[in-house]
Amino acid sequence: MPTSTRSPDAVLAKLTEYAQRFPSFARLEELGTTHEGRPIPCLCIGRDVQPSDPRPSMLLNGAHHGGELASIDVVLDAIDTLLGGADDPRIARFLDELCIFCVPQVNPDGVYSVLHDLARGDRKNARDNNDNGRIDDHDGVDLNRNYPFRWGALGERGSSKDPKSVYYRGPAAASEPETQAMMRWAEREHPTASISYHTGTVTILAPYTIPGAQSPEPNEAWEVAAALAAAMPPHPQGRNFAVQKNLYPVDGTDQDWLRHGFGTLALIVECARSTPTSADERAALIRTVRDSWMLLFERFLDGPSVSGTVRNEHGQPVRAEITIAEQTLHEGERWTTRPRDGRFDRFLPAPGRYTLRARVE
Repeated sequence: MPTSTRSPDAVLAKLTEYAQRFPSFARLEELGTTHEGRPIPCLCIGRDVQPSDPRPSMLLNGAHHGGELASIDVVLDAIDTLLGGADDPRIARFLDELCIFCVPQVNPDGVYSVLHDLARGDRKNARDNNDNGRIDDHDGVDLNRNYPFRWGALGERGSSKDPKSVYYRGPAAASEPETQAMMRWAEREHPTASISYHTGTVTILAPYTIPGAQSPEPNEAWEVAAALAAAMPPHPQGRNFAVQKNLYPVDGTDQDWLRHGFGTLALIVECARSTPTSADERAALIRTVRDSWMLLFERFLDGPSVSGTVRNEHGQPVRAEITIAEQTLHEGERWTTRPRDGRFDRFLPAPGRYTLRARVE
């Protein structure tokens, strides 16, 4: 994909065009704005999509790190595939039964910096760390070290307190407008599943990725990720997908925050070892990675999974904590129904009998 089509302005124009061309299938919203005032656009996709849609929410996002340009291509391809495939039974099922939120660029300022070869790192956003009124070489925050769950818990092993570091976690948890925008969206939608696309290698990371954070038992996120990796086609860059806990010690990631806060089956898909340099290589990579979100959506719809709503005696939705007796949680997780409609949706690790409990304050 030419560099110009990845620019924040071009991505916003593309999403706007999609919303105008497919008004019954796509709704454009702005999740927030960046330090430099750029919007963070999100396209919500589903048949007859509504502002407070009753269906399960799924999230696909790219470019938490500005230099990981192939992640933008993957999310834009998902949009194009969904909106152009209404006559395909496989795609039609997703459009009918899911509400799919696509955020091609979580970090538009970082993408702009990379595309314009500004003197900044290729990971971070545009926070003015030293408050000198301009963005210098080492300014910015690594957004995928800025989420609140165990923010900075590993000290200098999982992120950095040094503003000059490419892994700078920010002055406080959720200090960044981009992080806050994604968190507001998640608190509204309680996503069932999420894929954050990154580049640098080819693998799938299943939560919890933070060393010392103890995953639920059984850990359905790992089981689903392993099945996904096994079903993925061979990768054109010579390394096939496998599931891992992490690549190196990390803390403050979106994946773990979503998992801890909402029970989201949140994966990081490292989708490329390097950004493709030719149109053919890009097309081959996108064809391969496309299966990641398709297989994940099908795994939820085909099950085993469980969905429902919790309402009071007047038929009004209530916020209830949903637990599965056969799953043990270790990190103080409280996974609740979606506030606006009392809905819950959960992947299950395997077929079987489960005891579902709903607790209302």
